[in-house]
Formats: sequence, structure tokens, C-alpha cells
Amino acid sequence: MARLSTYCLLALLLFTLIVDVTKAQGPADVASEERGRGGKGGGKGDPIMTSFDGRSFEFFGQVGAYYNVISEKQHQMSMKLKLGQMWDHNGTYMEGVGFRYQDHKIIIELGADDNMHVYLDGKQLQMVAGENEQEHIMGLESGELMLLWELNRPDAGQAVEITTDMLNVVVFLTPAGTLDEGGFIQPAYLNFDAALLGPPAHGLKGIIGEGYQKLADGRAAAEDDDFKFHGEEEEFRMDGYFATSHVHNAFGVAHAGGAANRVRRLIESRVAFPLRANGGRAFSAASLPVPAGYDALGRKGGI
Repeated sequence: MARLSTYCLLALLLFTLIVDVTKAQGPADVASEERGRGGKGGGKGDPIMTSFDGRSFEFFGQVGAYYNVISEKQHQMSMKLKLGQMWDHNGTYMEGVGFRYQDHKIIIELGADDNMHVYLDGKQLQMVAGENEQEHIMGLESGELMLLWELNRPDAGQAVEITTDMLNVVVFLTPAGTLDEGGFIQPAYLNFDAALLGPPAHGLKGIIGEGYQKLADGRAAAEDDDFKFHGEEEEFRMDGYFATSHVHNAFGVAHAGGAANRVRRLIESRVAFPLRANGGRAFSAASLPVPAGYDALGRKGGI
């Protein structure tokens, strides 16, 4: 009996030692290992994307890398990813979004204070004391760009809304402090909801932009609705928010006019616009209204 008790005590001590070692090799050590392998995300922490054809998928990207989300001859939208440490795995979150329309560039990034920092054409926008929103309207020879930055948007909290003749995009913040399913505290990160207001005059590319091309080609989302991204991640990777050297760039690239116009007429006759897309923790699409009076915008620029 004494020998059995000794064996039980030794087994208990061994189990306790294993548990302590496992805890010591927690998320921080796993994060270091991920960074050593290039920092590729994985699991439920990666951005969940829904493209313009309604198909949802998980995007596995590299920590610190930039990716082409939407691109067209006069529009470009990109994202930058950061590390997300979950209770049982690592993933990625969005820490920055770039948007370009013709010659104007907008960058929305998380600062060290976990708030949204907004830059318009290289200049950081600032809220003065008592100010809760800013609106900037830039008229162009063909088209118009509107930027609305709000600190307390009713449906999204801190948010930036960007509207052109072709796209309406809302970038919004999930504050630090949310918990994942294992109770692990998550960092602040960005999300976006987008609406394609009408058929573009030129083809769309990008991680979610290509969903529109599937609609134009008559391919149903259900054909490959397996929650997986079917492109090659490195082909959408960019050197910066506004790089154009990647494989799937369409910014500044004109498509053949006759073919593009035929596709546009075809899809306009059988698709109800606006088409919705999102990335990250999207809020309800119903809460993303089509901008009032968007038909009055200079629509020659994109659609």
C-alpha cells in the first residue's frame, strides 16, 4: 500500500510538471515561433472575407504584409495585416487599410494608442477638442471623392466612410479587449464593409474584387463555397498600400472597351446593385446604406 501511494504521488508530481511547462510555452512562445516561420496566420483569427458574389472565406496572410483587396482602373483598396494571438493558435488581423481613387490616397491605420489614425494625401487628419466628425469632399474632373471620419458612428463606433462614383466603403474599429472563444484578450483591429454601387466600366481584381468577375462570368458562388480562398496568397501581396507591381493589379490598367461594355450591359441586366462585400468582423450589411444621392456623383470616373 505504501509503495502504491508513492507511485500515485510521483504520477501527480509528473502531471503538475507537464502542465507548468505547457503554460510556460504559451501564446507568446507560439507567436515567436510563428514569426520565425514568416508569421503566416491560421485558424479563426484570420480575416473573414465576403466577396461581391456573396461567397465567404478565410484569408491566410503574412504578418506585416500588404494585400490587394479591390483594384480597378481608377480605384485601389488594400489592407495590412498584424499578428493576432488566440487561445489555441495564431492568426492575423487588419491593422491598416489603404484606398486610392484617381490621384487621391487615403490611409487608415491603428496607432500605438489603438485608435484610428487617418491620412489624406499624405497629411494626417486631426480632430480638435469637441469635434466628433470630419467630412472632406474632393471634386475631380471626372467623379468625386467623399471622406467622412466619425469618432462615434451609431452602427460602428470609430469609423471612416469613403464614397466614390463606384464604391462605398466603411472602415471601422474593434477596440482592444474583446475575448476569443477561449477567453484570451484580443488586440484592437480594423474591419470593413463595402458596397459596389454599379457595374464598373473596367474589370475588378483583388481578393474580394474578383468575386464580381465571377458574377460577370456567370459562375455561382455555391460552386466552390467551401470557406476557402482559392487564389494564391503571394499573388495578391503588395509592396505597400499603393503598389502596382503585383500580379493582380488593375489600377491604371484599361480593359478593352468593347468587351468591358458588353459585360457591363449583361451584368447590369441581371444583377441587383449595390453588391456587398466585407472583411473582418463585419457589421450587418443592412446597416450599410447606399449613400443618399450617390447618383448625383460624377459617375464618369468608374461606372
